[in-house]
Amino acid sequence: MTLEKLKDFHRRRLQVVAEAKPDLIAFETTPNKIEAQAYVDLLREEAIDVPVWITFNSKDGVNVVSGDPFEECIGLAASCPSVVAVGINCTPPRFIHGLILNAKKVTTKPIIIYPNSGEMWDGEKKEWVPSTGVSDTDFVSYVHKWRESGASLIGGCCRTTPKTIRAISEALKRR
Repeated sequence: MTLEKLKDFHRRRLQVVAEAKPDLIAFETTPNKIEAQAYVDLLREEAIDVPVWITFNSKDGVNVVSGDPFEECIGLAASCPSVVAVGINCTPPRFIHGLILNAKKVTTKPIIIYPNSGEMWDGEKKEWVPSTGVSDTDFVSYVHKWRESGASLIGGCCRTTPKTIRAISEALKRR
């Protein structure tokens, strides 16, 4: 996929969303640097005046799922004035701490994290593999470390539940 094709794919969608005047536009689960470049270019070209955040997902705690270096992707996203925050989503909890530290090396913008439950997705069967994630208790045990490392907003993505989010909120209120 070329940069121009990605921009063509996203341009009208971004225009429609921006015309609706939302409080924020979230580009989530960005798989690679070229897609982030398309977003950044479109935000500039279309003069989008809505705040944006861009999050990436990581396959190994160092790179985004395409293999592009996470730090480079975060740096690119953070370079855009319309981008008010950057971060990580749909990534196993065990990788989040290191990714926060790596993001802090290249940006001073707020860092958003909303990991998945850590469960594995079986792409062939198109289903979640049972018993491969972390419990709500284990998930929440990471929250204070993430906050202390620099996460500004903490939530949950795939396979987390309202119970998980409630537990995150309670843990942060206690501290």
